[in-house]
Amino acid sequence: MPLPQLFKRYYAQATRVALVVGTLLLLINQHDALFGHQDIQWGPALLTYFVPFCVFMLGKRSSGQCRQTSSGLDIPVSRYR
Repeated sequence: MPLPQLFKRYYAQATRVALVVGTLLLLINQHDALFGHQDIQWGPALLTYFVPFCVFMLGKRSSGQCRQTSSGLDIPVSRYR
């Protein structure tokens, strides 16, 4: 599936996953900045949300490619036989 079509189809789901996972990671990684006296590091904070979004989208893309090329049918085929 081409990337723009994949983006349209899974954007909302990827955003929800990135918000949940990113928030948990932000609480872990920036705890001192959020609840203490340190300044927040904005670069790592943004990457904390961006990385789960990208991993979700690339995972969807690679699973679709594996499904199409492995059997010719549109059914999931295990990679671990």
